[in-house]
Amino acid sequence: MSADAKRHKLHAAPVEVLKRLPGMDRVMMVVRANGLVHERIGLVEQVEVGTGPVKISGKCHSSEINDSLLVAVELDTFSEMRGKVYPRLDFLGQEDEILFSVVGLEGLEVFAAALVSFEREAIDLRPRPSVEDAAPDLENDPARPFLDGLIGGDEVTVEVAVAAITQRWTGKIEDIRAVGGCFNILTKDFHLHLPAECFSGWSEDNGRHTGILLDGCRSSLTIGSGR
Repeated sequence: MSADAKRHKLHAAPVEVLKRLPGMDRVMMVVRANGLVHERIGLVEQVEVGTGPVKISGKCHSSEINDSLLVAVELDTFSEMRGKVYPRLDFLGQEDEILFSVVGLEGLEVFAAALVSFEREAIDLRPRPSVEDAAPDLENDPARPFLDGLIGGDEVTVEVAVAAITQRWTGKIEDIRAVGGCFNILTKDFHLHLPAECFSGWSEDNGRHTGILLDGCRSSLTIGSGR
């Protein structure tokens, strides 16, 4: 194993890696779907493994994971900002696709310590996504009116649900920043990044609003009343 390698495949069952999350200090659990990004931020306090989905819980985390769809885990230590490494675990599916990720927010040392017992092998870095130069029209985006109506209102639950993971956050939305080509909800324990030109609008069912994609299909994102 090269000491300089920035990405490794872990020789460990994905569920065993999930069990180590409480020992990693603050982490960000990242789910990407339909172009949007749903991020929970904070300490994972408990990982429950039983006959059903794996439950990730804590003051700042709430998710259920279908571990039967998890095939492998890769550790990426490429990302660095101002001298601090932000290590990332990518949980992969059958087609080698990234189903969701966990990013360490307190540096490499505590993150790596929780994984030290797992053997690993160096692999190539994955290609980095390109940055779009175009500035989309956020002002007139069809997703915006509903989002603007959430600002300063009652608590809502923002949920993303895909085959491998369902992740949610509940709280009050005090602001939505329309910058960088996205509508951004940014709190200390939750981020949502919803790109412009992603939704054609929203459908409503018993107070739960689901984003509708440009092709008319329902998205993975639902926003409804709080607890």
